[in-house]
Amino acid sequence: MKKLFILLVLTVLCGQTFVFAQPQTQAQRKTDKKAAQWVEKTIKKMTLREKIGQMMVMSTSGEFANTGSNRFKEMRRQIEEFHVGGFTLFRGEANSIAALTNEAQKLAKIPLFFSGDYERGLRMQSRIGTPFTTNMGVAATGDVGAAYNQGKIICEEMRAIGGNWLFAPVADINNNPDNPVINIRSFGADPQKVGEFVSAEARGVRDANCLATLKHFPGHGNTATDSHIGLSVISADRKQLDATEIVPFKAAIASGAESIMTAHLAVPNVTGDNMPSTLNPKVINDILRKDLNFKGIITTDSMEMGAITKSYPNGESAVMAIKAGVDVVLFPPNLEAAIKAVEASVKKGDITEARIDESVRRLLAAKYRLGLAQNRLVDLTAANRIVEKPENVAEANRVAEKSITLLRNENNFLPLTKEKAGKTLFVVIAADDDAVEGAAFTPDVQKRQPNAKFIKLDPRSTEEDYAKALAEARNYDSIVLAPFVKRAAAKGTVALPENQVAFVRKMLALSKKRVGVIAFGNPYMIRQFPEAKTYVVTYAIEEVAQTAAVRTLFGEVPFSGKLPVNIPGLFEIGAGIGR
Repeated sequence: MKKLFILLVLTVLCGQTFVFAQPQTQAQRKTDKKAAQWVEKTIKKMTLREKIGQMMVMSTSGEFANTGSNRFKEMRRQIEEFHVGGFTLFRGEANSIAALTNEAQKLAKIPLFFSGDYERGLRMQSRIGTPFTTNMGVAATGDVGAAYNQGKIICEEMRAIGGNWLFAPVADINNNPDNPVINIRSFGADPQKVGEFVSAEARGVRDANCLATLKHFPGHGNTATDSHIGLSVISADRKQLDATEIVPFKAAIASGAESIMTAHLAVPNVTGDNMPSTLNPKVINDILRKDLNFKGIITTDSMEMGAITKSYPNGESAVMAIKAGVDVVLFPPNLEAAIKAVEASVKKGDITEARIDESVRRLLAAKYRLGLAQNRLVDLTAANRIVEKPENVAEANRVAEKSITLLRNENNFLPLTKEKAGKTLFVVIAADDDAVEGAAFTPDVQKRQPNAKFIKLDPRSTEEDYAKALAEARNYDSIVLAPFVKRAAAKGTVALPENQVAFVRKMLALSKKRVGVIAFGNPYMIRQFPEAKTYVVTYAIEEVAQTAAVRTLFGEVPFSGKLPVNIPGLFEIGAGIGR
């Protein structure tokens, strides 16, 4: 019996390590055998409640927390009483996160996963980290190697602060311009190209010794509904899914991706029902496990999202997800209720303990592969050596600069000279109440032309403010409009607000004025003002993209980006003017 168990675990391990192009060496086979023995020894000591706990991952703040604080006491309770498998990190800075992960690991009987939604680096959730542009920006460079480097650097920085499981890369194809939740998080609209970038980033993550996660299966790109708010519905049938949405997942699975995150969306023309894929065995078990032969970890997306909570009670959703075939229930709204519901389902026979063991073995095998069985603690001096290495920051800046895409340039309006910039009115149009919008763009322009005139308009601006800006524009030879639109969970839109669109169109209509638009964030923004005669896309609102845009704006680096999506009726994939 013992040999049979070890054989089963070896099967799991092989499913997670099949990236080796050549037959495994003797050393690799010995490692797999040791892993199988550790997994089996560990699982034999676990109670049913402990096994179920391993399948739960909760969120936690990475901000400083005294070990006697209520926040840390709750974390301790989740570890010691509920035996959770890990935590997802939000906020914080390098040293506080590293200290927190070490304290938590010391409390745990079984090493913990520390995951992060760091799609474009640690800065996506915290105040530190190499500042990468978005995935769509990376794809605009055409440099697949940049995706590999990004994955490797993100993982190295994660490991330095105690992280080990990256919730990236995004494998969704953005084939709906109105998609409010994916948009610039996607590598584009070409399934094969997206597959290349996703596979490259996943390899970089693995090579730096983290788990990479493809998301959001079976593809969240072709919807205009944010699943943080409600249930998204994809109308594609199975043939269409196989030809588009599933292509990047297949490519990355073939290259050795170790985990996949499900999407809270329905595919009724595939499954014949409106059940979210996360809870649907027809998607998780039949398509992902059987048809695609995926043997790695399957995690849900956050179970706190509206697409789940509006229709499925906490305990019921956890049970349904596990019955569908997932290994990890991410952020159950009520941890205790979720564990009790799953436990009751096992005791009733609705879920077999063998099914629980299957997932737990998979999770333990991954923890062993990450080296957590040997050493779960992080060197507290590592973050200061590894996070934000100058050469990595330089790489991020290089990629951002190569991503900037010039789509229209009437009469060679761009690049600007210092003299021309002195006669130009720059208007930052912030769609959101976010301090980052214009934070680097304004000072970076003013470094090059101290006399440059700036106006900023934001959600607090009045009709009078817009009227004054329009009047001021008449005093300048040319105008540069910099609209910023932030993509954010539960925001529900990536469009520029209508009052700001009206303002942009009035500016574009000014007679005898040269007006250029630099779109920060959503590249599809031009659909709201298609008459723009000079149009630049940056794919991001973050400071790294703002600085890169200014450098191209002044001709310090050339415009070389190519559009990785099509903008209906205006531009095709691959559009971009070199200057």
